[in-house]
Amino acid sequence: MDFVHLEVHSGFSFMESTLTINKIVKGAKSKGFSAIALTDNHVLHGAIQFYNACHQAGIKPIIGMKTSIMVEDTQTQYQVILLAQNYDGYKQLIKLSSIISQNDQSYISLTDFIPYSQHLNVILPIHQSSLYFYFMGNQVNEARSIVSLFTSQLPKGQFYLGIKAYRNREEFQVIQLMKRFCEEFGFEPVAIQDVRYGNESDYLAFDCLQAMKEGKRWSLQKDMTNSKGFQMSSAEDMSKAFQEEWPEVLRNTLKIANQSDVKLPFGKLMLPTFPSQDGLTSEQLLRKLCFDSLKSKYEEQNERARKRLNHELNVIQQMNFSDYFLIVWDFMRFAREQEILTGPGRGSAAGSIVAYLLDITEVDPIRYDLLFERFLNPERMNMPDIDIDFSDHRRDEVIEYVHAKYGHDRVAQIITFGTFGTRSLLRELIKTMGIDDQDAKFLLRSIPQQPSSISVALQDSPELTKYVQQSEKLKMLFKIAVKLEGLPRHHSTHAAGVVLSETPLNEIIPVLKGQREISLTQYPMADLEQIGLLKMDFLGLRNLSLMEQILRRIQYSHSKTFSFEQIPFTDEQTFHLLQAGYTTGVFQLESAGMKKVLKDLKPTQFEDVVAVNALFRPGPMEFIPNYIDRKHGREKVSYPHQDLKPILEKTYGVLVYQEQIMQIANQFAGYSLGEADLLRRAVSKKKKEVLEAEKEKFISGCLKKGYPQDVANEIYDWIVAFANYGFNRSHAVAYSMVSYRLAYLKAHYPSYFFAALLSSVSYDQDKVKQYSRETKNFSLKILSPSINQSHGVFTVEGQNSIRMALSVIKGVGKQAIDAILEARKKGPFRSLFDFCQRIPLKVVNRTVIESLILAGAFDETGKHRATLLASIDQAIEQGELFGGIDDQESFFSGELFLESSYTETEPFPLLKVLSFEKEVLGMYVSSHPLSTFRDKLRKNGYLPIRQLKVNQVGKKVKGVVAIQSVKVIRTKRGDQMAFVTLGDETDEMEGVIFPNLYRDINRWLDEEILIYLEGKIEMRNERLQWNIQHAQLFEPDQFKTEEVKRRMYIQFLDKNERQQLQFLQQVATEYPGNVPVIVHSNRKHETYQLTSQYNVNPNHECMKKLKNYFGNDFVVLKQ
Repeated sequence: MDFVHLEVHSGFSFMESTLTINKIVKGAKSKGFSAIALTDNHVLHGAIQFYNACHQAGIKPIIGMKTSIMVEDTQTQYQVILLAQNYDGYKQLIKLSSIISQNDQSYISLTDFIPYSQHLNVILPIHQSSLYFYFMGNQVNEARSIVSLFTSQLPKGQFYLGIKAYRNREEFQVIQLMKRFCEEFGFEPVAIQDVRYGNESDYLAFDCLQAMKEGKRWSLQKDMTNSKGFQMSSAEDMSKAFQEEWPEVLRNTLKIANQSDVKLPFGKLMLPTFPSQDGLTSEQLLRKLCFDSLKSKYEEQNERARKRLNHELNVIQQMNFSDYFLIVWDFMRFAREQEILTGPGRGSAAGSIVAYLLDITEVDPIRYDLLFERFLNPERMNMPDIDIDFSDHRRDEVIEYVHAKYGHDRVAQIITFGTFGTRSLLRELIKTMGIDDQDAKFLLRSIPQQPSSISVALQDSPELTKYVQQSEKLKMLFKIAVKLEGLPRHHSTHAAGVVLSETPLNEIIPVLKGQREISLTQYPMADLEQIGLLKMDFLGLRNLSLMEQILRRIQYSHSKTFSFEQIPFTDEQTFHLLQAGYTTGVFQLESAGMKKVLKDLKPTQFEDVVAVNALFRPGPMEFIPNYIDRKHGREKVSYPHQDLKPILEKTYGVLVYQEQIMQIANQFAGYSLGEADLLRRAVSKKKKEVLEAEKEKFISGCLKKGYPQDVANEIYDWIVAFANYGFNRSHAVAYSMVSYRLAYLKAHYPSYFFAALLSSVSYDQDKVKQYSRETKNFSLKILSPSINQSHGVFTVEGQNSIRMALSVIKGVGKQAIDAILEARKKGPFRSLFDFCQRIPLKVVNRTVIESLILAGAFDETGKHRATLLASIDQAIEQGELFGGIDDQESFFSGELFLESSYTETEPFPLLKVLSFEKEVLGMYVSSHPLSTFRDKLRKNGYLPIRQLKVNQVGKKVKGVVAIQSVKVIRTKRGDQMAFVTLGDETDEMEGVIFPNLYRDINRWLDEEILIYLEGKIEMRNERLQWNIQHAQLFEPDQFKTEEVKRRMYIQFLDKNERQQLQFLQQVATEYPGNVPVIVHSNRKHETYQLTSQYNVNPNHECMKKLKNYFGNDFVVLKQ
């Protein structure tokens, strides 16, 4: 007899099932089921995916849910399975799930449930409730009274008692009693099996999953009885269990399945309506707003803009999207009124003049030659998609505004699901199964960072496969991992997505309780779009917050009226910065590869920035050299046909943008821009039959416009070749505006730029160090933390100094900083003792004070750090005695001045001071260990890293550096080698130590040591790397102190002596050595020796360069 499973849990019953939606449907199909149910606990997360998968497989989906109903009289909860009979039943499930979830409960009362039960079949599984114990005790009347509570209030014929197959004689006897009970009182029974995994052997993976859920250890030796019997049994197995004893329970599964016929209406757009203003319709209001703005943004006679606007408005009205644009206009207006910084645009929406006129974007699509049809195509009915960037710390204010305006029941954020990824799952299983450390390290080292799956990782690594096969425990780990990989493990909130609805959301989709009283959808984004709900992305962009902070600082300290609108896009100083590659902290332009491209490209116009942002991606990157060479005239610009010139001229004949493909199809084949967008989408998929059909249409269009067949073929093939490479120009222009504005701020207001940039990463010492390094390119000085000058953020002091934030100091948290700033309001701290008397010592405790001292924050009090550390206990004791206690007033009224009684000690050696400083700040600030030796090093021909990077690339050089980090790896042969980060007071550089040298030095190689090294500086993967061939510990006394006997004598020419000194500096950097340089000036009638920075190595190349510049007779090397 046939059978249908009516209780099936997927992975969306988090940690309660090993089955994904696809596994459920695939398993049902393979076992020959014509229908199957989905009944996750309290939620409908997988309902849409389940519905789609079943229809694709030719199986009837029965959408359901499992929850608990509480009987008020006894406060007893009974688990029930709810199955929708039709679309109305599905909507009732939505209501019930939403009510349960938003009330933070796992049940609903019987009274609250009844109004939503008319179109549901209800199954009460006897074995999962107290009813089972009544039957075991033969308490038939008690069981009848409970069942009658349900049958008396539910529609007739919609209530069933769920019967589970028996496993032993005791259960068989109970089932016999249940059968007599149903026959005597007329209750309907139905066979159920609680399905939580696919096959009988999968109980091992399920049991291990339960151990993971409970945080317990798991092994094969444990009792797993409670995890057995949850497989998707075949109809044959279920028939064996019930056919002879109780066939009715099998027939009723078919009866319920036949009653279930849910048809979900997809594709119907459910856009909300914008509240009308002044009696105008949405279309009238949108038109009015746009034409009012047209007058201010374009000249009256700009007929092109007027024509473009009318075209867009007609398309928007035809597609019924006027309300959508008004909703976005309204919350963007709110953001501006609240001074919340928004991005200039994002995605294809920047191609709309309507969006520009409504101040949704700042990008003029006419000026930048952008296409509306790339955004909204009248040839293709798709939802508009305007994504908006806000400063990330104020984005939530805009969401809350939308929530308040359109109603808490009509606005929700979108759910996402975290799944068991390959590596995270293996870590969980290693912990749960107690895998030893050696095996764990090998496994995680052998699995790629982003593997496509566990199976593929094993297939791709014979070494890993062999290793696993040697251990039964590891084989079991991987068998279980394959079963669990990809399962949902928790839900979270989408970073940006919000849905709006015309009607209450819980009439359309199930929702959960979210944060800040804003609901959370139970369906992910793709399902919501299929249903037809309006989705908007409110994105938080960190760089906008950075720009906002820089703007506020400039307005406060420099110019109250400064705004981003004042920034010209033709600023020479900004282009000089870009050409130099000084783009650390600049949006989209700060990677090492991008910096190199900028240095090679030397941008001179905003269009260069746009093009580089579009091209710097895998694939199109190969055309960057062509773009650069053509810009600088090293490569000829050519076009397959001259009619392409107006379209491709601004990109030097390189096809960069998707919009260019559309313009080419419009120009050559007579496509409308909407048709051209469809062509672009079609050819990018590279399907042969599509390509052939489109080619025929394209060539036909070209021939009609008078182009030869060979030209039509060539251009079509060209479009196909570039279709995957083209980038959305609208998005490139909008995001390049952010890049350019940040570059402008960095070029013109470097101190404010770096203060804000460093503040944004103040709790990340590595980032602080990285960004601080670049301040030297702008002649800025980073000042040590100060108890009297520092704040919670970095601040600008004077013209060229930035004061470190207290938040950088390790161990100094927000509470401590707030307490220090509050106490400082009454005046600066005069000493360590004064400090301890005025701050709450429970918040700013001994550990915090130690960190402040080691960071140099108390240096201004006039005592060195060793004495300050030795005096902490006395200062704290005095503070506890005479200061305020727990925010209470001191026992002594008024201000109490006490003498500071320091414990004087010998100062720390400089290297120890700096070591402590780096420990708490992550970097050297007051000095650097090598600064002490720099003059001596330079006299002996050793250049600092910054100069080595400029003049010594490709050369074998020597240097003295600090080892900042060491990363040891193994080669394919198993040999150890190391990657190191090298640093001095000027810069950092990566270094590599290959196995032969590493074997010799690994005994003493460590972080925070100074070493002497020799090797070749090379460019690897767009980064400079020192290939170290010799290394030894640095000993300051190793340099020869005897006087160098050779001298270089140079007579200056009768011209600009500053330029001649600059030339000598360049030569000294290129050929550093220990020979001093003495110059004679005829103008000043003076002879003097230059500093050690000019010392040279007078080899043949050096002498040749000097003599070519000064003349043979005016350069002399003497002993």
